[in-house]
Amino acid sequence: NEAAALPAVAGTALHALKLAGQWPTPPLVANRAVLIHSAAGGVGSMLVQMAKILQCHPVVGVVGSPHKVAACKALGADVVIDKSSEDLWAAAAAAAPGGFAAVFDANGVSTLSQSYASLAQTGTLVIYGFHTNLPSAASLSPLAWVRMAAGILRMPRFEPLDLVLASKAVAGFNLSFFADETALVDAYMEQIVAWVESGALA
Repeated sequence: NEAAALPAVAGTALHALKLAGQWPTPPLVANRAVLIHSAAGGVGSMLVQMAKILQCHPVVGVVGSPHKVAACKALGADVVIDKSSEDLWAAAAAAAPGGFAAVFDANGVSTLSQSYASLAQTGTLVIYGFHTNLPSAASLSPLAWVRMAAGILRMPRFEPLDLVLASKAVAGFNLSFFADETALVDAYMEQIVAWVESGALA
């Protein structure tokens, strides 16, 4: 099961790092701090490990419960924020006072605005999902769909003028639609397999 899931989760993580300018060559900017939401999840755990391989620092992981902290640290996170017991954004600012070179966010409306605000100059917010916008399978009631629609309406709008003046970027993607990008996906798989075979990526 783990091997079957690897192309999807690891490919998503590596494309996110590429969009953030962290792969295949390190950026020339001084700030290499990264913030990874849902850092103990499938894509998040790959992002933590890959960010460490690529020498990002500090690698700050965000988790939602105390029992995930140790696992996230074991993956290589320099700082782990348990948002269930501490103020997420205060802790993030303390971990990277100069802001983040990249923030990886699949949460959706609950964190996108603050994720963008926490970027440093030349930083990139990479969006690859909208977890908090979607109703759970157990709550597919009409009210759940109304809440989802309300969440969409509350989505942040990124002002082009602000992007220019702040020198920030916002990127988004869904790897499921990359069927024609064979050269790109092949390059990702080659890198991922090399990391796995060397023991760098679990």
